[in-house]
Amino acid sequence: MTDTERDTIPVHEHRTRIREVKRKHNKLLTRQRIRGDLLDLFGDAPPPELMTPYVLSPEAQKRTDGIQQKYARREVNIRRAWNRTQRFLPELLIEGGPKHRVMELSTAHGAQLEIARHFGHEVMGCDYANMVFVDGVGIGHRTGSTTAAFRALNDDTFERTTDDYGIEIVQEGFQDWPYRPICEAIDLPMTIFDGGATPYPFDDKSYDISMCFQAIEHYCHPDQWLDIIAEMCRITTKSIVLLLNPIHREYATDEAYVDSFNRFRLAMRSYNENGFYCSATFLHWETAHGFKLQAR
Repeated sequence: MTDTERDTIPVHEHRTRIREVKRKHNKLLTRQRIRGDLLDLFGDAPPPELMTPYVLSPEAQKRTDGIQQKYARREVNIRRAWNRTQRFLPELLIEGGPKHRVMELSTAHGAQLEIARHFGHEVMGCDYANMVFVDGVGIGHRTGSTTAAFRALNDDTFERTTDDYGIEIVQEGFQDWPYRPICEAIDLPMTIFDGGATPYPFDDKSYDISMCFQAIEHYCHPDQWLDIIAEMCRITTKSIVLLLNPIHREYATDEAYVDSFNRFRLAMRSYNENGFYCSATFLHWETAHGFKLQAR
């Protein structure tokens, strides 16, 4: 387009074209980022027995239709988990290597633990109700007094009757969660509790490795994420892996939230508390969102 041609386009149309170009660019960038999460990093494909579809009853399949469909496909879940295990926890993939007790907070579909179990490690999954979106509003609205993302840790005044998927939250007894049909289909051991309420129901040093992938923002405000890390240190003997989600666009305008988020990242880079120190940081979507802590 020449300068003369550009000058003849109405301003509103020119702005519309710019927005469309940006939209296409962002869409392409997102696709490339997702593709990067699924890459086979070493030409070493995941175990084929983990790549078969989930076997679900019609009732379980109907329930699973309610989750994000990119997480309902076992092959995709395993590829993403295989990529992450190679990056963050290659010690779990050593044939004949030492066996570890592995715990994952917010297990979801359980692919990380499926891989660990395949290599002979003892695994435990954890999950609970998703309470990020505002109660009664639904997906797409994350700000408000009833979103767990802004609550204080151990906030007794925080109440929700249903999770983000409309599942009833039961305060006593059995707790339901969105990925239950998948976890049951792969026979994954699970402990169900609210990640925003400590102490967690595990004894000191119950697990050798603890991990939490893109879920800590579901538990409480980032001002208290270091308290979550301290709890993971209490439970763990060897290694802790944490991967943050990028700040959601609905939080990005909250300067206090962004400042707290970034102060937490810096604190994790320099972590040296509770018998652990930061041994590695990892880029994820062009930002240092990943951290590995090692026991001293």
